[in-house]
Amino acid sequence: MSDVVMRTVGLVVAAGLVLSACTGPTPDPDASGSATGDPTPTASASPSVSSSLPAKPERPAAMDRDDAEGAAVAAEYFIELYPYVMATGDTEEFEAMSHQACGFCEEALEQANEIDEEGWAYAGGESSLSVTQVYMRDEVTGIYPLDTEISQAPSRITGPNGDEIYSVESKRFDRRVEMGTRDGEWVVVTVAPIPGADQ
Repeated sequence: MSDVVMRTVGLVVAAGLVLSACTGPTPDPDASGSATGDPTPTASASPSVSSSLPAKPERPAAMDRDDAEGAAVAAEYFIELYPYVMATGDTEEFEAMSHQACGFCEEALEQANEIDEEGWAYAGGESSLSVTQVYMRDEVTGIYPLDTEISQAPSRITGPNGDEIYSVESKRFDRRVEMGTRDGEWVVVTVAPIPGADQ
């Protein structure tokens, strides 16, 4: 396997909503910087994957709310954008919603760009997020911490000749998502394992 493919396999798992996350202290939503997780690749047999390009999800009107409901809906929308971004290479909105300190966001964008540049195809990976716990907004940073359950359908990356490069089975996992604001718009600051929870 080439260095490019090996590097991409790591990104597939990292940006595939499995293990990648921003870790460490919670940053200020307006601060710069970056952090990355330590993904552990897990290959699998080829899953059943839809080959049709996903439609871009509709932006919920509730994202205009500057409260816990707005934060929760924005987190749901961000995760729903994931397969669309990977399949189409249209990263504009995903990038706009990604805080500079979010390692998961950074790795997802790197993967989407690499898939596009290499002429590969991403299929499947339909993703959804359910909020299980909303915490009080941090008065200093303005961040809403959310405990969530994320589900992702099987996904696959293929090369220009149709050969499979990598595939991932369906996944379900719990994550802490922290939502902040930048210029009045919601941004994802952290996607990380829930502290103290079994992962």
